[in-house]
Amino acid sequence: MKKLFPLVFLPDLEVIEVSNCEKMEEIIEIRSDDEGLIGELELPKLRDLKLIELPELKSIFSEKLICHSLRVIHVRNCAKLKRMPICRPLLENGQLSPPPSLREIYIEPEEWWETELKWEQSNAKNVLRHLVKFKEVRVSIMLIPLSQSPLI
Repeated sequence: MKKLFPLVFLPDLEVIEVSNCEKMEEIIEIRSDDEGLIGELELPKLRDLKLIELPELKSIFSEKLICHSLRVIHVRNCAKLKRMPICRPLLENGQLSPPPSLREIYIEPEEWWETELKWEQSNAKNVLRHLVKFKEVRVSIMLIPLSQSPLI
């Protein structure tokens, strides 16, 4: 499967969680019969967006996504994904508003966030940075004295 959802199934969607799909290229597909779409899609109930281990993922959606209920974004090892189409509301002065519902953004690897990923709104990365948590690499080493080793 290369594409997950046609637009018709999306209005009541609360969670998008896709993981370990080696051939997945696009999450939300615009088909030729999806007429009337003008540059954006609103997903009013979407709370969680989790994209994990999708090596061929190039697009979440080709247009802007309006997701005012989004609480969690989790993206891990989606190296070909270069654009985050999610738009934040603007304040009267034209600045991005603080995200009212968004609580956490989990990213792995950090280099992808810093160098590859672009948001639909140019300063979104700076506005959202305080919500970002990078996956830490932890190494555990257990030392066993030779006198207690079962190999001796």
